Amino acid sequence: MLDMKRVGQNIKSARTKKNMTQLELADIVGVSYQAVSNWERGNTMPDVTKIPDIAKALDIGVDDFFGDGDLSKTVNKVVKTPAEPLTTSEITEIAPILPPKDLEDTIEKRTDKESLNFDAIVGLAPFLEKKYLDSLIENIDIANIKDIEKLAPFLSSDTLAKLAKKMDISNINDFIGLAPFFPKATLDEFVKNIEPENIGKLASISPFLSWDAWDIITDKAISAGDVSSLLDVAPFLPPETLKKVADHILHSKNPSELSKFAVFL
Repeated sequence: MLDMKRVGQNIKSARTKKNMTQLELADIVGVSYQAVSNWERGNTMPDVTKIPDIAKALDIGVDDFFGDGDLSKTVNKVVKTPAEPLTTSEITEIAPILPPKDLEDTIEKRTDKESLNFDAIVGLAPFLEKKYLDSLIENIDIANIKDIEKLAPFLSSDTLAKLAKKMDISNINDFIGLAPFFPKATLDEFVKNIEPENIGKLASISPFLSWDAWDIITDKAISAGDVSSLLDVAPFLPPETLKKVADHILHSKNPSELSKFAVFL
């Protein structure tokens, strides 16, 4: 497993032993001194194409970067025989130090074509471009809506919308963790079918809903004779929608119920 802090400490240790400044190492390797500083602090990693240059400049081997383990073996394989295909496990391990396009090529050339399952894609997702990740996930069966949450920050909104439609989500609780990543239109379409008794649950995703959706939800509550179901979401209702609620209550059999909404008007 890649330990960026440890790698950074190893680079710093080797550099100071050479009595070399960060700027000097940066000039030799062809990067900014800020990049070297970030490596040494464990904030970022040098990509695999830079490792031979760093090793040469510091008179160290790949094992001195990563330790004597599987990761070192994989990096050595990539550096010395770049045309040799890797297994999915090796690719997942080395992904943080491969440029995105190189990572895509490595995935396409992998030796075990069948092993790129959902868990493997989750591990690779932070290092892949959205378009390529979208294409990978199209061929994967996802049975649990909670699994989508693991990939949501990395997928395009269009792909998320397709996944949601495919899974036929019917529980508002399933949407809570995904709401920040879905297109408004997808969320709007879902909540338009919500039952009045569940309207209060929409408070947790209210910032992501359109005003048109709130208007439709309000009409549904009014038609069902259950405006009280709107109380929990009243802080998020558009002014015109709140006015509609107030007008309905004033002309109802219980105009005193308006006092519950007064603070929002």
